[in-house]
Amino acid sequence: MAKHLPSDIQAKMKQYRAELLAFDMKEPTNRESSSSFLHWYFYKPMTELTAFIVNIQGTECGVKVTYGYASTAFIRMAGDENALVEWGVSDEAITIREKVIISNEADESTAKIKIAEMYAAYRHTPKDDLLIFAKEKRKAFIQHIHAKLKPLGLKKKANTWTYALDDTYYLMFNAQKSAFSDEYYFNLYIGKNGTNFYGDCYETRIAPAGMSPMDWQALGEEEFDFFLDKSVVPELEKIINTPLTELGQISTYWSRCHCNRQKCESCWMKKNVWESM
Repeated sequence: MAKHLPSDIQAKMKQYRAELLAFDMKEPTNRESSSSFLHWYFYKPMTELTAFIVNIQGTECGVKVTYGYASTAFIRMAGDENALVEWGVSDEAITIREKVIISNEADESTAKIKIAEMYAAYRHTPKDDLLIFAKEKRKAFIQHIHAKLKPLGLKKKANTWTYALDDTYYLMFNAQKSAFSDEYYFNLYIGKNGTNFYGDCYETRIAPAGMSPMDWQALGEEEFDFFLDKSVVPELEKIINTPLTELGQISTYWSRCHCNRQKCESCWMKKNVWESM
């Protein structure tokens, strides 16, 4: 294990590994726990195409545990028949998952209860039902965002919310699923009607505590609410309630202009002073 990891964390990692193996969890052959790894993977086949997953990762402050149930339908695909046995399941690929950080004995007791509850909740659930539950959970996640944005007057279409700033420009907030994992990016745009390029006037990404992309299942509801209430909603309110002529005088809103003011006959952004010299 890396030398910089505190000795008490190293000891806890070894303790949890022994406990998981005693519970008949298995380690993937190509991810064997050794002194050089901080992130250990464990799996236990449950139904024909599901497995219970517990992955542990040592940090400076404690042990992060990501756990839940994963579909193992990939083992029926040519070339992936041994993927579970060889590699296990990565944190973000766990179909129904949660995360806890264990820093002390109280955290440990709570974590063991929560992990046991998860184990009992889906132990006989077939793959197709597990995927349905995950779909319902994702739908509730998007609706949770909608409940925060609807009072601002934003209109929802799929995972995108828009607001007409005037007859020409609009505000857009988008929850974009990563193409490489079950995580999300949160994009904020100001665009011009009649153009097909998102963010043709202003584009940025907002992330909770720098998590971009964000693991939507592993982040607690209170943490996500804090992100929406303290970061997303105030920024949207600022744009909605500030005239574009004033907003365009704030450098952060025009410094990333992608079209170099070529798409707007009368750009609402203040001319970059360096370009006028």
